[in-house]
Amino acid sequence: MEIACPVCKKPLHKEAGCYKCENRHSFDIAKEGYLNLNLRNSQNTGDNPEMIKARKNFLEKGYYDFLKDKVNELLNEDETLLDLACGEGYYTMDFKCKDKVGIDLSKSGLKIASKNDKGTLYILSSIFRCPLSDESADKVITIFAPIAKDEIKRILKKDGTFILVKPDVRHLFELKQALYDEPYLNEVEDIPIEGMHIEKHIPVSDKALLSKEDLHNLFMMTPYYNTTSQNDKQKLEVIDELEVGFCFVIDLYRFDQQLSV
Repeated sequence: MEIACPVCKKPLHKEAGCYKCENRHSFDIAKEGYLNLNLRNSQNTGDNPEMIKARKNFLEKGYYDFLKDKVNELLNEDETLLDLACGEGYYTMDFKCKDKVGIDLSKSGLKIASKNDKGTLYILSSIFRCPLSDESADKVITIFAPIAKDEIKRILKKDGTFILVKPDVRHLFELKQALYDEPYLNEVEDIPIEGMHIEKHIPVSDKALLSKEDLHNLFMMTPYYNTTSQNDKQKLEVIDELEVGFCFVIDLYRFDQQLSV
């Protein structure tokens, strides 16, 4: 994939310890290995270290490996892949593509990703201002993150596929039963992208018996952690283990001019 200068949009080329464009704009490679192309230099962006740690500890147990395996079935070793909001690279590192780029605004996440995965170029940047050239990727993927619609359409090749992974209706319902007096199902709707259509919905699910520690890590990596009252949070403290269902939907988007196969 062709990396574009965030200043002048010209192609960036790797030199000793940095990337430069023909206009001599230069961007350093961090000691951990990721490329910093974030021009805004905000100090408080992306997931915080506590959330990153909880997610890392949970995912390393393999609970979501079934989801990663299903996504891998949709990829091709000869293709290029852009992972938007890649976090610490848990999914990205095992995706079987010849050329991979992961983009995120969390330095904490990218430090882990770059340390563990030398086969992917990780870039510190907003997913809504991707430093990639037009029509660079065969596949673009977003897993549990906002959808950068315009950037996806710009970067994706015209015969490419956008892969969106989102929670299904009953995802983590048992956790919500433990937390809330009135647990609720997730609202799952098709997300329209102008000029594209959803070619296929692929449901995928599993369940696992979680220990108190794993349950706490799972809770911390969800949006519920920041919206749940302290009284409800304390309900988890008396639960030693809980069987929880993991339910997802994988949506495959293609450009409207493409024929379904």
